[in-house]
Amino acid sequence: MKKYGLNELREMFLIFFEEKGHLRLPSYSLIPQNDPSLLLINSGMAPMKTWFTGEQEPPRKRVCTCQKCMRTSDIENVGKTSRHGTYFEMLGNFSFGDYFKVDAITWCWEFLTERLGLDANLLYPSVYCKLAVSLGIQ
Repeated sequence: MKKYGLNELREMFLIFFEEKGHLRLPSYSLIPQNDPSLLLINSGMAPMKTWFTGEQEPPRKRVCTCQKCMRTSDIENVGKTSRHGTYFEMLGNFSFGDYFKVDAITWCWEFLTERLGLDANLLYPSVYCKLAVSLGIQ
């Protein structure tokens, strides 16, 4: 399997979802705009909260992003283990009333196995059994 760099993987993900009809959005600021419930952006979907709640209309029904995030919920563990960091980028593909889990999971599987070339026999997806069966995943 080919090894990819971080920038190459990020771009491959965003291009893949653009090909699926998603609008690529730039990363929003780490400081939330008009959202007093958050000190910092802590997830890829946080800047889109008003779109998910229906308060505002999204620019398109499908969007994809690479969102800068700051994690503070367990900041006391940063540096103690390799699993805890504070700053990261979260890749995301989002639908606002256009598609749901079956399409999202199918596209994820396609991206991982066909675009990145990961061996499907080495992947163990964790989804609800009914959904896995309907996708033909054993």
